[in-house]
Amino acid sequence: MESQDQFLEFIYGQRYIKLRWNPHITSEEMIIDAIDSLGNIFLEYFNSSFINFVNELGRIVSIDTIVFSKFSLIYIRAPDAKKNMNPCYAEVLHKQIVDIRTYKFDKKQFFVIKNCKLVEENNTETKEILWSEIEIHKKRNDCWIVLNKKVYDITDYIKKHPGGDVILKSAGKDGTLLFNQYHSWVYPDSILKNSYIGIVKK
Repeated sequence: MESQDQFLEFIYGQRYIKLRWNPHITSEEMIIDAIDSLGNIFLEYFNSSFINFVNELGRIVSIDTIVFSKFSLIYIRAPDAKKNMNPCYAEVLHKQIVDIRTYKFDKKQFFVIKNCKLVEENNTETKEILWSEIEIHKKRNDCWIVLNKKVYDITDYIKKHPGGDVILKSAGKDGTLLFNQYHSWVYPDSILKNSYIGIVKK
């Protein structure tokens, strides 16, 4: 049943691939094989000599660790990428993903792989927020930050932040540079999607 399925999400830039399987009919060896195959695809996608699977803390994790430690969110980092996030190449990646699902596993389709945008287009009007309002929210119990011109209310997220209170350095400010300094491989909306409240008014 769908509700019993397990899954992994591999984040690359502003997109992700969801790898889903039924634990009753899928062995751990099959999952490892699938992740390894995805890794080879990402090598071609980024045109790089190697890639890293990275957790939210920025630590490199092995395929075995991903599987046996029950990770559900993994970032793809390609330090020497030559085609990093080339939008034209994404079409090739999508076609290869389909091949994995229908060919790699002898057309038994143990896995359902979905490739899509992290943030779907929102038909509602985007709220524009003045800097004068953003700067007011700079306390631990009332904290907004700006990342890539998007405004997030991170009041509830602070206690979950792996780096602790260092995030408060960006309270009421533009924290883009600081964010990229510590975890440039992370797309903010992948972890702050529930905290987004609007964009900075020009």
